[in-house]
Amino acid sequence: MALSTANKSVGLEIDTGTVRAVEASGSAAKPKLLNMAEEKLPEGSVDEGMVVNPQEVGAALRELWSSGGISSRRILLGISNQGVLVRYATIPKVPDDKLANVLRYHAQEHLPIPLESVVLDHVVIGETADEDGNKLLEVLLVAARRDMLEGFLEALELASLEPVDIDVSTLSLMHILPPAALDRTVAVVNVANGLSNILISDRGQPRLARLVSVKLSDLSSRIGCSLDEVIKYSEGGSTAVREAYTIWAKSLIAETRSSLTYYQNQSGSSNLEAVIINGRGGRLSGITARLEEVLGIPVRLVNPFAGFSNAAKISEGSGIRAVEFAICAGLARRGLEGS
Repeated sequence: MALSTANKSVGLEIDTGTVRAVEASGSAAKPKLLNMAEEKLPEGSVDEGMVVNPQEVGAALRELWSSGGISSRRILLGISNQGVLVRYATIPKVPDDKLANVLRYHAQEHLPIPLESVVLDHVVIGETADEDGNKLLEVLLVAARRDMLEGFLEALELASLEPVDIDVSTLSLMHILPPAALDRTVAVVNVANGLSNILISDRGQPRLARLVSVKLSDLSSRIGCSLDEVIKYSEGGSTAVREAYTIWAKSLIAETRSSLTYYQNQSGSSNLEAVIINGRGGRLSGITARLEEVLGIPVRLVNPFAGFSNAAKISEGSGIRAVEFAICAGLARRGLEGS
C-alpha cells in the first residue's frame, strides 16, 4: 500500500517525556533524510506509551513541527503500549477478497478481548501447510483498543496533523535493519523512556513482536535524576548509582533472554545470530557488553539512518543520538513504500 502521495513521509513516535519525528522523501529503497526533531513533553502527559493529556501532547507536537522545520503534516504514527496486542496465528489460505472475514473469524481465538472493542489489522509473514498438506497463511494479528487510540487522535487533531496510518512501533523496526540482517535471524531491542520493544526477524520476516516493562523512566527514578540526565549517570557516579544501574540492566537482560528463549521454544529454532539494540537506552554506558556477556551472541548498535541519503548532513552532531530515532526512521521509511 502506498502511504505517501507527495513523495514525503513523516514517522512520529510519542514516548514518555519526548515526542520525536523523522521526515524523509524519495522511496523506501532510496530514502532521503529531510528532518529529524524532538520535543520534550510535560511530565505525566504520556504514561507507558498512552496519551494521558491530549492537550499537552498536542501543544508539544505543534512546537515540534514549528521548531523542527517539518513540512508535511501527514504522518505515520507508531504506537506501542498495553492497549496493543500482537499475536502469531495460522489460518487457512483463502483469496484476498475473503481474507478479512476469515481473519475476524479466527482472531477471537487468539485475542483475550472482544473484537468490537478493538481495531484489527494483520501482517502476512509467510505460508506453511498442515499435516494433510492444506495450505496455511502465517500472520501477525494486531489489535488496538479503540478507547486507547482516542487520546492519540485527539492530540494529532489539536496539532493539525493527519494520520495516514497507525503502525505498531515494534514492527516498524523491520524497516531499519541493515541488509546483512535480512538474511539472518536477529533480535532488535528498542529501549525507550517508556515501555521497550523486542522484535525478532527471521530472514526479513517479523516472527515475534513483544512489549516489555523495562523503561528508562524507571532507571531515572532509581537513580534520582531526570530522563535527560540518565545517560550521563550511567557512565559513572556513586556506588548507589552504579548499583541502581546494574539492577535495572539485569531486568533488561532477563526480559531479552526470556523473549529469545520463548521464540526458540515456539519455533524450534536455535539459530539466533545477533541482537541489535537501539532506542535511547542503546546509549547507556556498557549496555551492549552487558547483554553480549549473558546472551552469548553479538550485540550491536545500528545507525537507523545508514540507508538514508543526506543523513550525514541532517544528523550531523547528533552522533550516537541517532539510535533514539530508530522507530521514527522505520516509520518514515515504511511510509515511502510504493511512492
